[in-house]
Amino acid sequence: MFNSVLKNIPEVRRPGRHLSFNEKLKWTLLILVVYFVLSQIPLYGLDPQWATDYFEAVRAIIAGHFGSIVTLGIGPIVTAGIILQMLVGIQLIPLDLSKSEDKATFQAMSQVLTIIVTLFEAVVYVFMGGLPALGGSNFLKWLLVAQLCVGTFLLVLLDDVSQKWGFISGISLFIAAGVSSQVMVAALNPLPNPRNPALPAGVIPAALSLILAGDPRQALFVLIPIIFTIIVFLLVVYTQSINVEIPLSFGRVGGMATRWPLNLFYTGNIPVILTAALIANFHLWARLLQNTGFAILGTIDQNNIPVSGLIYYLTPPRDLIYRLLSPVQFFGQLWTEMGMLVSGSFTDFYNLIHINMIIKAIVYATFMVAGAIIFSIFWVKTAGQDSKSVAKQINRAGMQIRGFRSDPRIIEVILQRYIPQLTIIGGAAVGLLATFADFTQALGGGTGILLTVMIVYRLYQSIMREHVGDMMPALKRLVVR
Repeated sequence: MFNSVLKNIPEVRRPGRHLSFNEKLKWTLLILVVYFVLSQIPLYGLDPQWATDYFEAVRAIIAGHFGSIVTLGIGPIVTAGIILQMLVGIQLIPLDLSKSEDKATFQAMSQVLTIIVTLFEAVVYVFMGGLPALGGSNFLKWLLVAQLCVGTFLLVLLDDVSQKWGFISGISLFIAAGVSSQVMVAALNPLPNPRNPALPAGVIPAALSLILAGDPRQALFVLIPIIFTIIVFLLVVYTQSINVEIPLSFGRVGGMATRWPLNLFYTGNIPVILTAALIANFHLWARLLQNTGFAILGTIDQNNIPVSGLIYYLTPPRDLIYRLLSPVQFFGQLWTEMGMLVSGSFTDFYNLIHINMIIKAIVYATFMVAGAIIFSIFWVKTAGQDSKSVAKQINRAGMQIRGFRSDPRIIEVILQRYIPQLTIIGGAAVGLLATFADFTQALGGGTGILLTVMIVYRLYQSIMREHVGDMMPALKRLVVR
């Protein structure tokens, strides 16, 4: 019966031919337009006075728009992926994803689980006060749940269309689109800042206003988020270029050689997306449990800022880098607080701001790095990127490692020297990079800008690999000849 359910899950058919660059571009742009339209459709029945976004800290990562039918964003999709990857990784669900049948089963199961997670999160979110219905009507509550489910299901279909008819997955596309829009608004918004109406809300207009007012030092301080955004951008671009190249030759074409690159970020941005989604779920559950009087994960104040408990330490100390720009003052305060800690002359441990900054930095960095490593290992197993699967790909392409005979087992042995290490090192590296980015208050959120740069870079590589002939007809004619 379960197999019959999986077979009847609606899915987008694959194109029966190779799509040109222009065709994929049209589909990608269409998907983006539909996504932005969905993000502007408001939830009917939502209390208009409610403005507390429980996902505000990770809104860019889950690619949702608060108050719209896509409020949950890709959160349920990623959460379902986390659960399913772990079940397949520990062999509770015996699937061999190198086989097309098992891969199709995995995708169908992912869609089913996404629907279940969406329904669960929507019910919890609405009925525990995350999205209160107008007047507390039970009918409107269930109507809100239905709208959230429809919105997420449409995102699932758009993701499927994007994977099969576009350049990249819809999840990556939505994250990049959401973060890019946030960066543009944060950098260029000319409207007055709600906290300081004398200055524009955008970083660049605010800096220009301060320069014209004769305060260049304050203007430079205002521009720090843009400076850190550029630093994060350059770091990601540089680290993306680090790879190990395996020398290959074509067995049937004597003398023709090529290289098989193994990138430092071997599993790409997936580990960070999954880890960030996990933290987003912690934030949601902390708030909802607090609303019910069981704040076992910590407490969050009226400004939606965690102030105690586990969730407090899973929030990056975003002003740590800025305080470290004045090291004498920072370490002086830290030394004073350590003295208070030793003597016990404090009333609330959370008031020891500098000590808690250090603890938060260590806990957050440890969680991000460990999460990225774990999800990297699971992703390699479930995405067919392990040594055995890659060896089969190379062998099927008619290639072999130079100096060795054409045998997939030999290729696997050689790849085994690199892939397991790159999986762990790459996961740790992308986790550390995401942690640093989150500490800097880069525009669009540290992890958000990190993911966007990685997504755009992978998109560029994909286009150059698959559509260089479309963009360079002369090269295509040369290859055909």
